[in-house]
Amino acid sequence: MRILTRKQHLDFEAAQTVPLQAGKRVLNTNDLEALIKLVSFNPAHGAFVDSFDVRISTSLYPPTLRMSLALMPNITDLILIAPRLRNRTALRGVHLAQLQYFRTDLPHASLVDFLAAHQTITELDLLDTSHGADVACPLGTVNLNGLKCLSGPGACVPPLAPANLVQFLVELKSTAVSASLSLQKLTTPLHHLCTLVIDVCADDKGILANIAQACPTVRKLKLNEKPCIQTRRSITRQAWTDVHSWSRDLKKLVELEELLLRTTASLVRRRGDWCLERKLVTAWVHGVGRSDPETPSRAHPTLYHVGVWYNVGVRGGGCVAHWSKPSGTWERSASIVDPPLDFAFI
Repeated sequence: MRILTRKQHLDFEAAQTVPLQAGKRVLNTNDLEALIKLVSFNPAHGAFVDSFDVRISTSLYPPTLRMSLALMPNITDLILIAPRLRNRTALRGVHLAQLQYFRTDLPHASLVDFLAAHQTITELDLLDTSHGADVACPLGTVNLNGLKCLSGPGACVPPLAPANLVQFLVELKSTAVSASLSLQKLTTPLHHLCTLVIDVCADDKGILANIAQACPTVRKLKLNEKPCIQTRRSITRQAWTDVHSWSRDLKKLVELEELLLRTTASLVRRRGDWCLERKLVTAWVHGVGRSDPETPSRAHPTLYHVGVWYNVGVRGGGCVAHWSKPSGTWERSASIVDPPLDFAFI
């Protein structure tokens, strides 16, 4: 029989009075150790937790992390952000039978065994971008067929994407590898994909055609322009400023319903101008004939929402405009001039 000291007895009594919480967040090692202490005195706290958010920028001792996870066996959502934790065995032996959502910045080599042992995960968000495009990602050996949502760097995630993915976010660390080239690394077309968010370079003129080939059923598409090497030719070759080709390739996305574009381009001469924005949006949706630029062609069959954040700079700014056709006619539903950089463009 374990004999408690007076302090331990007081800690035990205190642990019984703390309200149960389904979600826990720790931002430093002291908070993590305090949580371990609480759960050790009252295991009900650990059993009650289903969402665990760890964001520790200082050194994190792997055994401490493993102990905390072992005390919370019913976690379904796990966020693990620890930029100084680079130990390949950091998650060795950890098993969370109900884990469904996992977001982490751990190196991919540290995740191989953990992901292989957690086939219950349906949403995976990989934040580490240190892996080079010229080296095969170590996660390529892991069966990820259970994933429905995948997010991560373009150098790694395309070959990992299973055929039944419904949401895909591809981030490009460098414009040395274009979004089009990244999509060509998919092992199979994503015929069940509904949402695609992808970083693009402005002069990637084949991006829509490549998306149509790789993700033919995408319904919501968000394109984030990434900085690229600026030349006189690249400035004039922005994919979305060639109205004829842009409209033609948009129509290849036959199930597309929503298009969002974040770009440094001005798009219209006067930002926020209703008439100029409407002319731009209808030109994208309908297209114009080569022989008669004033004659619109057939409209996109399913597109009903176009959002553009144009003329955006390194500190935000520019203009956000949302256009939709609730009654068959394109109308502007929102217009925001000079939004902050962290504006939620969704």
